[in-house]
Amino acid sequence: MVEYFFKIMRNSQQLRKLQHFELVEIISDPKTPCHIKQKAIRTLRNIKDRQLAWKIIEKVLPVLKTFILHSSNNDLQREALWLLGYVRNHSTIGIIENLIASPQTSPLLKENALRVLGFSISRGSKLAAQAVERLFPILERLITSPQTLDGLKKIAIKTLVKGLPLKVRGPKVEFLKESYNFVSVNINDILSKVQSPHYPRFISRSLVYDLVNNHILVIKILKEKQHPSSLLREGYWIKYLNKLKTEGHFTDVRFDIPQLLEFSGCYLIKLTNIPIRIPKGIKLHPERYAVCFVVSKEYFCYPNETQPEKVLSGQETKEIMARCAYLLGYLTSLGIIHTEVIPLFHNRIQIGRRFDRGLYKWQFRGRLDRWLVSCDWPNFGKTGIRDFEHIISWDEKPGSQGCSAMYRFIGNHLLSLFLVTGSYFRNRKREMTGWDHKGKPVDARNLFNKSLFKEIVQAILLSYYKGFVGKQYLKEFPFDLDNLIQRAIKEMGVDRHMEERLRIEDQQRMSEEEFKEFLMTKGYSEEEIKRFTKGVKDIILFTGPHLGGFNELISLPEMIDAITIWAALCIIGKYKMVPGAGIEPARGHSLKGF
Repeated sequence: MVEYFFKIMRNSQQLRKLQHFELVEIISDPKTPCHIKQKAIRTLRNIKDRQLAWKIIEKVLPVLKTFILHSSNNDLQREALWLLGYVRNHSTIGIIENLIASPQTSPLLKENALRVLGFSISRGSKLAAQAVERLFPILERLITSPQTLDGLKKIAIKTLVKGLPLKVRGPKVEFLKESYNFVSVNINDILSKVQSPHYPRFISRSLVYDLVNNHILVIKILKEKQHPSSLLREGYWIKYLNKLKTEGHFTDVRFDIPQLLEFSGCYLIKLTNIPIRIPKGIKLHPERYAVCFVVSKEYFCYPNETQPEKVLSGQETKEIMARCAYLLGYLTSLGIIHTEVIPLFHNRIQIGRRFDRGLYKWQFRGRLDRWLVSCDWPNFGKTGIRDFEHIISWDEKPGSQGCSAMYRFIGNHLLSLFLVTGSYFRNRKREMTGWDHKGKPVDARNLFNKSLFKEIVQAILLSYYKGFVGKQYLKEFPFDLDNLIQRAIKEMGVDRHMEERLRIEDQQRMSEEEFKEFLMTKGYSEEEIKRFTKGVKDIILFTGPHLGGFNELISLPEMIDAITIWAALCIIGKYKMVPGAGIEPARGHSLKGF
């Protein structure tokens, strides 16, 4: 019988024609070579009727267990495991769970079992998700133990955040993008609502006036090509966060939330006149939509200033970074998510072409585009978190969110805070960027203070954890913080990666005028631009520093490793505080009616 099958196994089409009992015989026969057994197992996975598949697999289950536990052939072992994951019933999930729980299971087998369990969760298996809950203490030990191999630790984290039932709820937001009210307002109408406005000037796109009592009036004007809904969102969250503050939130930490100005019951206005010249390069929406608010004059004070007279001391920067980390963690624990602490991209040029708009996904460990430029004017500062147009409620996209998505946002926050800390040191001499006159990467490592860098990063991690989880982290760090800082200084302090490519596909999406304007913004003169013909070949641009070469992996993987673990610890800590409950909204709050 087996000899007959040997002849036909070379042809997968013929294999699929075999009767199910024949496949069982092939898998069970000890004389069948391993590679043929693997093909037979894969054929069983192609049975679309899972109940029928289970009836067949049940007959070979003892044999599959033997393959998994005792086979010296890793490929056969893996195929047998994946077959169990395909069925996903009490028996098969139980076998996988026991493999993960057993201290006798080898690291490689445990890693494969976790992959299959994670796959089962991604296919909607509630049984697999329940297994993760039962395995929680074991997964936590794997993640926090320094003895756990990197591959096993990473897959343990991935499986944990897929299956942990962290209930995430945020404020209910009723937000209509296409329907909004506004009122046309003259600048004098705005100034009449504040005391002694003087010294008008533009700070980026905002028209700013100094006021008495160390406050400023900010008239935040919509950018060209933006939708007014972003300003509506800003106003919603200003009002909502102020309401939280009056009800006892943020009492023990500085968080200067702007005070919104309203006109005839509306906070979205159309500004009819601007009394000073708009600086060149600032492109405002032609309709001049805006929101107005009063806030502390330190609103535009950043932790990583480039101007020497504005640079903060190391301890001031540490305090701001720790406080804003706490606020980000705390807001996230309320289901209020800041989606852009700084802009993070894998490739900015491909915003219009890639389905993911070139946005950075840190868990994939790709090259990080223009890290230093991304840190300019972060959406937090001396007054706390700001730019609320980037905030979402966790309930805004029902059904599409989950523990994995929460984990990714936490990682985004931690990555942003880490990068801004690095930029604090580089910005001491921002002109030291790129390549020197000999074509060698600028070495700015002397700008970094290793002990201060470590202090700030440690404060960020602990503060974010406390804000999100609700208690202090008291254990040792589960990664080598000293090595992380040393590697960060090496990669952030030497500009090895300056190049990126303007691909032919991206050029073809531009008009001739856009093409020329784009190259001018990258430092090319008009004479140099004339030498280029749009859409003929890729163009090398020197836009760094980047963390990693173009189309390569990130050059600082230790940073991603640390974020991977710490974001998981935040999820673990929150789950342990309220098992099965996790994140709840601030009680009794809703944006409805604002």
